Amino acid sequence: MVRSSKTSKLPIAVALDEDWKSSKKWLARLKGRVWGFKVGSILFTDEGPKVIEQILNQDYKVFLDLKFHDIPHTVEGAVKAAFAWGVSLTTVHAAGGQKMLEAAASQQTKSGSVAAISVLTSLDEMDLQSIGCSRKLEDQMNVLSNLAVSSGIRGLVCSPIEVARLRAQFPQAQLVTPGVRLSEAHDQKRVGSLRGAIEGGSSLVVVGRALTEAKKWEETWQQLTSSLDGISLKKRSA
Repeated sequence: MVRSSKTSKLPIAVALDEDWKSSKKWLARLKGRVWGFKVGSILFTDEGPKVIEQILNQDYKVFLDLKFHDIPHTVEGAVKAAFAWGVSLTTVHAAGGQKMLEAAASQQTKSGSVAAISVLTSLDEMDLQSIGCSRKLEDQMNVLSNLAVSSGIRGLVCSPIEVARLRAQFPQAQLVTPGVRLSEAHDQKRVGSLRGAIEGGSSLVVVGRALTEAKKWEETWQQLTSSLDGISLKKRSA
């Protein structure tokens, strides 16, 4: 299925990283333009589940990005609760191990998927060494991504740099790609463009401060979306 970037919702989740008063304006601004919104720990801690309901009521999908990492029983319950609220996607840390990943995967539904994080996009090789990981970054991602997929997890979180490689390795996976930037990287180290992420095979691209902190958001939005002119957007359900 080919989606036109001019007429259909783009496979983009906009990250709402501020308080709800500041964030909710994006629901009106992007009506009918994007897949939905990412709710992270700042907004969720501030507002709780009611923010999910408000986003769903505006005909958007919700990516609840709380990065669960705990004992299997606790993560299983947390994932179950997230999907009961109606979110379409939630995250766990693959480093939680096989039993935790299997517990999370067991709660996936027809409309709700789990995506596993192997290496945060704010980390690089030196960061991994500083926490005692002797593997190279690519090797660490391979090990944890394989563990997640073999445990039944449907999705993988990866930066634009790794998305093409992971798409080749896991053709059926839902690849979720943060780290999309126009120029400034902020506190992320492995970043890339919106076009590069989608051409590489991303199922859902997360756009955050590159858009939400832009002084002229309409111009930034146009710059982001015009970069997709001339490419086909293959549907890979997120």
